[in-house]
Amino acid sequence: MLKYICYNIALVRGAFYMDKFNKKSILELRKMTIEEIEKYYMELRKYEYENNIPLKNIELRKKIHMLLLELIKIDRVLSHEKLEVIGDKRDVTDAPKIYACTHIGGNDIQRTFEAIKEHAYLFLGDPKEAYIDVNGVILKLNGIIPLETHNKEDRKIAYHRACELLNKGGNLLIYPEGAWNLSYNLPVMKLFTGVARMANETHADIIPVAIEQYDNQFYVNIGKNIKYDKDKSSDIKSVNEELRDAMSTLKWEIWEKNPTEDRKSIPEGFEETFLKTIVDRCDYDFSLEEMLQDAFRDKEITLPEEAYIVSPKEEFEMRKKLSRGYN
Repeated sequence: MLKYICYNIALVRGAFYMDKFNKKSILELRKMTIEEIEKYYMELRKYEYENNIPLKNIELRKKIHMLLLELIKIDRVLSHEKLEVIGDKRDVTDAPKIYACTHIGGNDIQRTFEAIKEHAYLFLGDPKEAYIDVNGVILKLNGIIPLETHNKEDRKIAYHRACELLNKGGNLLIYPEGAWNLSYNLPVMKLFTGVARMANETHADIIPVAIEQYDNQFYVNIGKNIKYDKDKSSDIKSVNEELRDAMSTLKWEIWEKNPTEDRKSIPEGFEETFLKTIVDRCDYDFSLEEMLQDAFRDKEITLPEEAYIVSPKEEFEMRKKLSRGYN
C-alpha cells in the first residue's frame, strides 16, 4: 500500500514539474545570453532528474563513437597538433570504466578521447560556450554529463547521472582535479573524491590517465586498472590517494621522456608566461581566478594568503624592490 501511495505521489510530482518547465527551441536559445543558457540547462537537468527521465541513447552513442573520433583527429590535424601515447597498461574487462585524467586545459579533452579510443561520456564542469558551439555539438553527440560546479544541487544531480551511466554499462571520462593544473612543478593537484565514491557505488574500474603538452605535441600515458575490491573500495580516502599516486607516476613518466632544463636557463618571468600559455590555449572565456576557485580546496591546509596579511610572494617582490633602491 505504501509503495502504491509513493508511486502516485511521484506521478503527481512529475506532472507538476512537467507543467512548469518550458523547453526552448534552438532559435530561442540563440537569442539568450550565456548566463541565461547556463541557467536554462541547469533547470532542465533538474527537471529531468526529478521526473526520473533516464539517460538515453547510450548504445547509439557507442555506435557513432568511431565517426566522432575521426572528426577529433581531423580537428587535431587542422590545429597542427601531434599526439603520442607513451604507455597503455589497461586490462581488458567487462566492468564499466572511469577514466580519471590529469587536466592541463586547451585541447586536452579531445586528445584524451583520441588516446583512450574507447567510448566514454564526458563529465564536464562549467560548459559555458560548449552549450552552443561546434565542439559542444560533438560532445553532445558523444554524450556528456554537464554541471555548474558552484551549484551544490547541480553537482549532486551530475553525480547520480554518472552513477546511472556506469550502472548501465557506460564509461565515464572525468578530470578529478576539478580545474586545470596551474602548477609548473606539481604533477597532480589534490583530487575530489567523486571518482572513488562512484567506483565504490557502481563497482567500476578506475583507469588513471596523464596528459601533458609541449608546444603542439601532446603526450598521453594510460595506467593500469584500479579494480573494485569490496574489502578496500569503501575506504574512499585510501582509494583517492591510490588514484592520485597512480596519476602522478604516469605524469612523471611523461616528464622523464622529455629533456630536463638547467635551472639557470629558465628565463625571468617564466611563471607569468607559463600561466598565460595555459589560458591562451583555451577557446572559452575562463580566467585564472575561476580556475583556482574550481580546484580542490583542502580545508586542513591554511593557504599563505590566509595566514599572512601580505602573502610571501608579495613580500618577496617588496623586498626585491627595496634591495634595488625603490621606495
